[in-house]
Amino acid sequence: MHGPDINKFYGVKKNWSTEDKYELVCQVLAGESLRSVAIAAGINSGLLYQWVHKYKTLGYNGLINKPKGRRPKDSDMKVTKNISPRQLNESEYEELIRLRAENAYIKAENEVIKKEIALREEKEAARLKAKKQRLSKHSESKDIN
Repeated sequence: MHGPDINKFYGVKKNWSTEDKYELVCQVLAGESLRSVAIAAGINSGLLYQWVHKYKTLGYNGLINKPKGRRPKDSDMKVTKNISPRQLNESEYEELIRLRAENAYIKAENEVIKKEIALREEKEAARLKAKKQRLSKHSESKDIN
């Protein structure tokens, strides 16, 4: 395949099966030139060279297509079938009530802390503003003299 016929494969991306790769590699190992086998198959000779190299180093398993890209993260929160909740025994129910009350207390405590921080920031901003105004008044009085 030479001349204009070579362009018929250009831009066509084919997923080569392991068997197809193996057949092409065997042709090269049997003595055919790498370039002529690549041209006949319509692939880049560099790609065929990679397949031959992988076959020589890893054997047939080197020709197996591997998934590309990053492996997906194993999710800790996998979606499972809807499981109906079981009845809680008395101690579990009491613990649930205690934990809910503790959770509500901690949330309220957290809100109080946030309010305190906001008030401190407000006071600090007001203090800095007053200081800035005093300094600007002081510099104005110097300019007049």
